[in-house]
Amino acid sequence: MGRVEPDEWSRLRAVRLAALAESPEMFGSALAREEAFDEAEWRRRAARPATFIAVRDGVDVGLAGAYELDVGWFVMGMWLAPSARGTGLVEALLAACESVALEAGAREILLGVMEDNPRGRGAYARAGYLPTGDREHVRDGRDELFLVKHLRPVRVEDASRQAGADAG
Repeated sequence: MGRVEPDEWSRLRAVRLAALAESPEMFGSALAREEAFDEAEWRRRAARPATFIAVRDGVDVGLAGAYELDVGWFVMGMWLAPSARGTGLVEALLAACESVALEAGAREILLGVMEDNPRGRGAYARAGYLPTGDREHVRDGRDELFLVKHLRPVRVEDASRQAGADAG
């Protein structure tokens, strides 16, 4: 798992285009639109506050970003290659995004998931995300549901205790 740096724009481009090719119905953009982006646009995207790429067996297999919007912090652009689903990487991506929001002082983080994505909804529920009750009707007649997770800052004592448990 790694945070994307601006000079890694080509990795970001490759994973994002793979996501749009494999699951176009899950995103608010289109493959042809983003294929047309120039290097400057990809560098701009890579310089955003926090985008993470998931790696499995040396291969980039997923991504997600944490972004502060007017209404708060959001996990956006979550995608895992089919071969990486169910491997724990969604939890790792969520944890990375949550840590960015926590570091910024957020008490909660939101995300959107398509109503007809039961596997994604299940993964988010297992990670502690709860329905807000809000939904948005999107371009193709489907609904995007919004979920929230209340974040708890990790206290120094808890982190030390966990580190000791991990070492033993």
